[in-house]
Amino acid sequence: MEGVRKRIGGYEGVYSDACGRSAGVAILWKEGIRVEVISSTSHHLDVKITGLFGEKEWRLTGFYGWAATKDKQRSWQLLRDIKAFSTLPWLVIGDFNQILFKDEKKGGAPRSQREMDDFREAMDDCGLADLGYEGEAFTWWNKREEPWDIHERLDRAVSSADWMDLFPLCSICHLQRDKSDHLPIKLSIRRSSTRVKRRRFRFEDLWIASEECEEVVREAWSKGGDGSGEDVMLQKMEVCCRALNRLGKLNFGDMKTKIEEARKRLSFLDSCSPCSDIVAERKSICSKLDELVMMEEA
Repeated sequence: MEGVRKRIGGYEGVYSDACGRSAGVAILWKEGIRVEVISSTSHHLDVKITGLFGEKEWRLTGFYGWAATKDKQRSWQLLRDIKAFSTLPWLVIGDFNQILFKDEKKGGAPRSQREMDDFREAMDDCGLADLGYEGEAFTWWNKREEPWDIHERLDRAVSSADWMDLFPLCSICHLQRDKSDHLPIKLSIRRSSTRVKRRRFRFEDLWIASEECEEVVREAWSKGGDGSGEDVMLQKMEVCCRALNRLGKLNFGDMKTKIEEARKRLSFLDSCSPCSDIVAERKSICSKLDELVMMEEA
């Protein structure tokens, strides 16, 4: 990695140890930004950042989750351990090697519901919310042709509420992949000329259309603390609102892109020689497109 840093020039850098050709995290930055390492392992690199736009200190964690199912809990325990190191506004970005919702995977055997629940639980425990994205829906591809191809959204950026307050104009873009099986994700942080207030929570009727809605509410409500009283009730509502906002971003946040992708797929299917599979998929896409348009107009 040091060789890469020297080739591109003009950057400082810190790196965590790799395990052979896997794991390991690198963070590079330009002059004028001060970076201090808080902790690191072969699966994470946690730093404190000062001097970006003159804003106050915040922390950035580059994360690489374990890929094997038997090791998933190690990823989530590591995330919880990292949280305890600092109370600064927090951004985590990287390859989590796990999806949050079943529609973040296309092809192959479905992910275990337990695995997805464990990931969501770790996010809630750490006070982290997904930042959404623009561009392609999936960030990883197994590089095989249909019908053996598998696509998943394994890479993402998540942050604490106070980090979102610090950088309310941030955005995530899924870029085009080159030779890698992962596509790069780009975080853009734009300085706001005025402090942007957090939006008041608003329940969207279209969320009910999601199969996960009831489950997300039930699970979030159960994590909002035990007992009774106003404080516990407010805590439960806060956890529930955060979970619903995350569900909304993941399932409905980029409606225009989903509609465009569905229309492109229809155009491709129309150019194919008709067969039973093509006809069935076209019918399914048309139905999905109708639902998306109705949701967008709701």
